[in-house]
Amino acid sequence: MRTEACVLAALLVFGGGVRAQGVAPYASIATDGESYAGAGRAVANDLTGRVVRIGMLAPLHGARKAEGDAMVTAARIALQDAGGDVLPGGRRAELAVRDESGPSWGAVSDEVIQLVMEDEVVAMITSTSGADAHLCEQVGNRIGVPVLTLAADATTTEIDIPWIFRMGASDDEEAMVVARDIYRERGLMKVLLVTEQEHDGRRGVEAMETAAKELGMAAPESVMLDPLHADVAGVVKRIRAEESQAVVLWTGAAKARELLGAMQRAGLTTIRYLSRSAGDEELGMGDARWEGAWMAAAEGEDAEARRSFAQRYLLATGKVPGDAAMESYDAVMITMRALRVAGANRARVRDELARMQNFGGVSGRISFDREGNDHAALHLVRMTEVRR
Repeated sequence: MRTEACVLAALLVFGGGVRAQGVAPYASIATDGESYAGAGRAVANDLTGRVVRIGMLAPLHGARKAEGDAMVTAARIALQDAGGDVLPGGRRAELAVRDESGPSWGAVSDEVIQLVMEDEVVAMITSTSGADAHLCEQVGNRIGVPVLTLAADATTTEIDIPWIFRMGASDDEEAMVVARDIYRERGLMKVLLVTEQEHDGRRGVEAMETAAKELGMAAPESVMLDPLHADVAGVVKRIRAEESQAVVLWTGAAKARELLGAMQRAGLTTIRYLSRSAGDEELGMGDARWEGAWMAAAEGEDAEARRSFAQRYLLATGKVPGDAAMESYDAVMITMRALRVAGANRARVRDELARMQNFGGVSGRISFDREGNDHAALHLVRMTEVRR
């Protein structure tokens, strides 16, 4: 397996070889959609065995463990709902889970290779981490494995790789919905953006600055926290001292919980907006920290399916599902739909995912565009509404 890792690393760094004259291109980019023109669709390329595995790369330890647990629980419920034991040919589907808690290049890259080479997954589902989504799309592109990511990072699909599909809204879309409400609807000027010093935090700053610029407004003031030694008290003091009219928390859920709690204890009534990652906290009953905060949510979900899933998830975990759980559920459901049509073949499953349109999921209505983006319509909701 270490040899495989070294070979894959070389492919990622130096590329996949020289294109021969007269050979069809690996992929084509056209107005009618992103297409994969390479090999792999023949029956000879089908995965073998009685079990077809859907891979999941999730944080199973550390600060984001709750997200990983939510992903795995939701995915298992989806397999039950999709009838994972009655695939064509008498095959059955299983979940293969690997841990993304370590550094991206090293521990996580090894886990990705285990999914692809050892578990032989037909597709990979990744977490909300933009950095790890980029890693997986490189692997998927070189080897030919479809990737469905929960990451809001719009840059994962900007280079027209035909193997990646992004679930949910992008951070740019979220930022615009929030910025419109702050600047256009409410006419607020004193805005503080709070992020963390990591990939997704930097993307949040870029997204909010771009949204403000498009609306003809100055970029919001911002503070970037050290994830390990965050000065939460300092943020609260700054909100009070600057008389901030709105605070946008573009952090992970754990840090958002800490910040919201500190603001509540300080008696601050500042309008609060949360990115979807910050608001993806699975709450038990009676937690008031999120009460009244605003967050972008997708429209067009299958209401009955969402209610059914939420009830079973609540029964299994004692918590109301957040976006990571709902999007994981939908990712498994659309992969199973693709499997039923395409069979256990990575390239053909990719083709079916690329054709996915108007799927009424529990997280919203899913339609992938030519680049693999899901452009579900967004609207702002209060967190109490999201959790019902």
